[in-house]
Amino acid sequence: MQYSFSKLTSFYECPYAFYRNYQKKEIGIDNQFASYGILVHSILERYAKGELSLNQLVDEFSNGFEMSISEPIVMFGRDLTQSYFDKGVDFFSNFNGFWGLKPLESEYQFETKLDKDNSLIGIIDLVAKDDDDNLIIIDHKSSSKFSKKELKEKARQLYLYSKAVKEKYGKFPKEVWFNHFKNSYIEKIKFSDSDYEEAISWALETINKIESCIDFEPNNTDKFMCDYLCDYRENCEYK
Repeated sequence: MQYSFSKLTSFYECPYAFYRNYQKKEIGIDNQFASYGILVHSILERYAKGELSLNQLVDEFSNGFEMSISEPIVMFGRDLTQSYFDKGVDFFSNFNGFWGLKPLESEYQFETKLDKDNSLIGIIDLVAKDDDDNLIIIDHKSSSKFSKKELKEKARQLYLYSKAVKEKYGKFPKEVWFNHFKNSYIEKIKFSDSDYEEAISWALETINKIESCIDFEPNNTDKFMCDYLCDYRENCEYK
């Protein structure tokens, strides 16, 4: 069975939404936060591949924002559309390349075995190397800086991705980074063998929970997720 990191984490976010998405294969609806992230990812990917130059990035973002963000970006009654636009312009105006790193692969698609029955699939935003040939994995995030608890949970994604990098390049990354582009902030994490092993164990334990689950109960405790991010937010009987 194939699993992605988002598939694994969505089981904890809301088992009922997980059931509708992955078991019933119901088509949900997009959200403007995701559309914003997809736009920035696309621009950074094309820059990494040499399809865009630095002096094209701001215009590419401005034009893409107008086309991609079809509705206001609203959170708890506040219209954040202009703020998101301004922060995107600020990021690309000050962006001067990938922080001294040499890109090796952008949007690298992989599949790696977790055990004999299950594999992990994913797309790594950027694999790069520094001047000493150390590998760095970078994930672009539209979210704000993570809390300490969130960081440990979110870092599992890049530790799991590190397995695929090790298989391809013969070594683990020296660091894994989160590029919080909306806030122009880079979170750098030194690679830890113990945290890598914990991420693998967490993934396998989560798969066991999913495969043994009978009642996919809803989790409606996170109002932001329910009201703004869930693919089924407009037709959920538990909302």
